[in-house]
Amino acid sequence: MPRIFRYPLNYPYAPSTLHIMRILMLGWEYPPHISGGLGTACEGLTVALARCGILIDFIVPRLSGDERAEHMLLVDSMNGPLEPEERGSQSAGRRRIVRRQSVKGVRTMPLPSLLSPYLNAKTFDELLAAYMSRLTAAELPPEALASSLGAIVERDAVSHYGHDIFDAVARYTSNVLSLSEGCDFDVIHAHDWMTFPAAIALSRLSGKPMVAHVHSLEYDRSGANVNPQIQSIEKLGIEAADAVIAVSYYTAAIIQQQHAINGEKISVVHNGVYPRRVIQKYRRNQGWPSKVVLFLGRITFQKGPDYFVEAAAKVIPHVPDVMFVMAGSGDMLNRMVDRVHQLGIAKNFHFPGFLKGEEVEEMFSVADLYVMPSVSEPFGISALEAINYDTPVIISRQSGVSEVLGHALKVDFWDIDRMSDLIINGLMHEELRQDMVSMAREELRRLRWDASALKTIEVYRRLL
Repeated sequence: MPRIFRYPLNYPYAPSTLHIMRILMLGWEYPPHISGGLGTACEGLTVALARCGILIDFIVPRLSGDERAEHMLLVDSMNGPLEPEERGSQSAGRRRIVRRQSVKGVRTMPLPSLLSPYLNAKTFDELLAAYMSRLTAAELPPEALASSLGAIVERDAVSHYGHDIFDAVARYTSNVLSLSEGCDFDVIHAHDWMTFPAAIALSRLSGKPMVAHVHSLEYDRSGANVNPQIQSIEKLGIEAADAVIAVSYYTAAIIQQQHAINGEKISVVHNGVYPRRVIQKYRRNQGWPSKVVLFLGRITFQKGPDYFVEAAAKVIPHVPDVMFVMAGSGDMLNRMVDRVHQLGIAKNFHFPGFLKGEEVEEMFSVADLYVMPSVSEPFGISALEAINYDTPVIISRQSGVSEVLGHALKVDFWDIDRMSDLIINGLMHEELRQDMVSMAREELRRLRWDASALKTIEVYRRLL
C-alpha cells in the first residue's frame, strides 16, 4: 500500500494528495557545528519538510554526536557503538549508530570530509587544478566518473580526508554514490557548490532530477575579485540542475548575471525562522553595559566588518557608554582588532570570538541593536534571528533579507555616516526600538520555515 502525502489544508496547489516524496539532500554542515547560515537554513527547512510528510536522506561530511537531532533519525558512520542497519540493497555489513527521535522523516548519513565553503582564493588556485583534472562531471560518462572517484578514494585508504580539500570533495562524491546505491529517492537536493559534483554524478547515474539550492555565490564572498574556477563549479551545477532555488530575488538576479541562466529555471524560496523567546535572565544580567550594538557573523570581506568598525568610531563620541560586540571569526579579525586600537576605541569594543548555542542566545538577548552591514548578502538569516529575540536590526540594502523586512532600518553598506546616524538614533530612542521590533515581529509571522517548505515542495512537484 503506497504511503500518501496529504498537503496541509491551506496549501494553495492541487492535487490534495500525492504519493509521498523521498528527497536525497546533500550538504556539508548541520547545527550546532556551523560556519555560517547554511547549517541553520538546512535545519529549519528539513524540519518543516518532515512536518509535511517528506522523507529526507541528508548526507553531510561529518557528525560529532551533539547535533540537534530531536526531529530526525540520525545515522553516524564514523563512531561507535556500532549497530547494524540495512537499507535497501546496500551491503548488510554497513554499520552505523542509529538514534530514533520524536519526529520521523529525516535521516542523516555523515561522511568524513574537510569541506568548507569559505576557502580563500589562494587555496583554490593551488588545489582546484588537481581536482578538476581528476573529476570533471561535464566530460566524463557516469561509468568513468564512478571509476575515477573510486580510484581516488582507494589511493588514500589510511586517511579519512585525503591530502587536500578536493580529495575530500572527491571522497564525498564517491561516498554519496556508494551510500545511495539501491536507495529509493525521487529528487536530489544539493546545497551550494561543494555538493554540486556529487549531485551531478548521482543525477546522471540514477536518472533522478537535481535541485541546486544556492545560499551563497562566489560573487558574494569575493566581490570583483571572484575566483573563476569557483565560478566554473557553480556554473556547472546550476546548468546541470533541473531546477534552481535561490534564497532571495537579489541572489536570483546575481545567478542570472554571473552565469547567464534563464530566470524561468530559478525559484525564490526565502529563508524562515522559528519563534523563540527572549531569554530574560540575560536581559537582567548586570554584567553587560546599558547599551550594546552587535555584529555577529563571519569576519570577512563579504560581511562588511570594516564598515561596522568605522561607523562605531563615529557613534562613540555621541554615546560614550556603548559597547560594540563583534562576534565571530574570519580572515579579517586581526585587522579589525588592530583598527579598533588605531581608532582609540578599544574600551568600547568586545571580540568574543565564534559563538554558538546559548552564547548566541545571550548576545541576541542583551543587544539593543543588531547591525548587518554586508557588502553582498544572499539572504541574512541572522537578521530574522535578532528580531526573534526582540532586537531591532539595521541591515544592508545589499541583502536578500531586505526584501522581506519592511520595518528594519536599511542603509547602503558603504554609507558609514548614515549607518552611524541610525545607530545613534536607535540607541538614544527606546520608543523607536520598540516600534521597530513590534512591526518587524508582525512580518515574521509570514516568514516561517513552514512557508519555505511548501514553496520547496512545489519545486519538487513540478519536477515529478
